[in-house]
Amino acid sequence: MNSIKEGFELLDSLGISREVQHLVSAGLREDASGKLIADYRDEKGRVVDQEILAVSMQKMSSCGILHFSPALPENVRTLYISDAIMHLIFMVQRKIHRIDFSYAAFLVSGARMDRKLIEKRMDQYPEGVKIYTLFGHSLIGRIRDCKVQHWVKGLDGSFRVAGNKVVILFKGKEFWIEVGEFSLRNHCRQVGLRQTISACKPIDKNIDNFYLFS
Repeated sequence: MNSIKEGFELLDSLGISREVQHLVSAGLREDASGKLIADYRDEKGRVVDQEILAVSMQKMSSCGILHFSPALPENVRTLYISDAIMHLIFMVQRKIHRIDFSYAAFLVSGARMDRKLIEKRMDQYPEGVKIYTLFGHSLIGRIRDCKVQHWVKGLDGSFRVAGNKVVILFKGKEFWIEVGEFSLRNHCRQVGLRQTISACKPIDKNIDNFYLFS
């Protein structure tokens, strides 16, 4: 990993400030060709896949988990959960002048969310930590928001698509909602679940996630 003073050349070229690079540096390393690599690990700490960013390419990790924070676990106040470290980086870049990330933690699940891995990492932070999800505007992203909310409550549910409806099986009951109306907020209202996390997404719904328009 490069020192903080040097920064990451690729992130410099993408307009990411050194302040943001400092916040996320624990989750990244740079190879000899200048590619940025984030290692995703299993429950035993073994690297099982990588997220890779180059000038014209982003490869997401298929599995494992990545987590880092500038603060000690007991001092963390907010937790940001996403499926790619690059989404987190560009979100922080957009909000760094409005939000203090000094006591934030970042958890990245890769493409396949593993409940046990996510819950294990969430458990190391104080009770009452504010949780934000960054999974984008896509239907899969909205479902992931809901899955995290379930897990925070110690619950689970299943989701499937039938035509233009999302079908949810939750607590032994089946719920239907239009794809266009489906969201974390509407889902919680429909099934009677108190919403305790927030979904952080670009204001423009035509843009899926933060990295795509930075």
